[in-house]
Amino acid sequence: MADKNRIFRIIKIMMLLNEPYNKWNAKKIADYFDISIRTFHRDKSLMEELGIPIYYDHNLKAYRILDNFRLKSPDLDAEETEAVFLAAKEYQNRNFPMKVELESALAKIFNSLPEYLKGSIGTYIKNYEIISDPFVKLEKHQQKFKKIKEAMSSNLKIRVKYYSMSSDEIRERKLNCYNLFFNSGAPYLSAYCHLRGETRFFRIDRIKEIKILKEQYQIPENYSLDDELSAAWGVEQGEEEFDLKIKFSGRAARFVPEYHWSDKQTIERINNNEIIFSIKTSSKEEIKSWILGFGSNAEILEPKKLRKELKTEVKDILKKYQTN
Repeated sequence: MADKNRIFRIIKIMMLLNEPYNKWNAKKIADYFDISIRTFHRDKSLMEELGIPIYYDHNLKAYRILDNFRLKSPDLDAEETEAVFLAAKEYQNRNFPMKVELESALAKIFNSLPEYLKGSIGTYIKNYEIISDPFVKLEKHQQKFKKIKEAMSSNLKIRVKYYSMSSDEIRERKLNCYNLFFNSGAPYLSAYCHLRGETRFFRIDRIKEIKILKEQYQIPENYSLDDELSAAWGVEQGEEEFDLKIKFSGRAARFVPEYHWSDKQTIERINNNEIIFSIKTSSKEEIKSWILGFGSNAEILEPKKLRKELKTEVKDILKKYQTN
């Protein structure tokens, strides 16, 4: 996450230094990003290595980037170009929140290609289809994304009215925004929740109102979205992790090993028709739904408490089908 933050910071520094009415010296830049002046100079050295013409204007007493500097179009080969367009097509299928900007960027990349590539790439992309899973339509949530991005760019807290699916209530929350991400076709915000006193995940389409506050915050140095998600099966954040063992048989025993479900999974093959799937997770409700999807081909071995809960749930399902 640190390397990614550095890349984004360098891009942001370039944007700041191109502002015509602001003067940015080393201390001001360091304060803006909450980094040391030494870290800024390391970023500056990397920018120079990348060919970005950053210089210190002694008259303005500020750093600038040459006015005529523009990032050159990347020198992509056919395979790299195909990968970029196919990745973009996947995001377009999932109602990517910056769809207009994505299409504009693709047009610029396409126009920069040599003529011999344009025809073959265009035909290939048309003949390649990505079938998406169900996803949340984002058209009516664009303003929410814009406000969250605005708050994140200035490290400003937000106040939201948020609908909780579990409690079926709308509550007011004050949040420090850390990351935007997608999971199972839905957009999420990872943020520090002042109500809960911890980092939580919020479905953006369940946010009813957003107000940007004049209170600033800093993202903790040790924060990592990967770490936050590592204990979750999807995005459910349970109270504590537990060790789960499931015996899969029949078709499920053949299907489950075909996918990488989690970095924490292990699979032990018992015979040609049975496997033991083990994982450490905190997402009890999400994992229960996943297991139920395999019907009688899945059996929880551990923990006993979860096995008992699922047994009760199966009995309740059976009652519904026994009524006339």
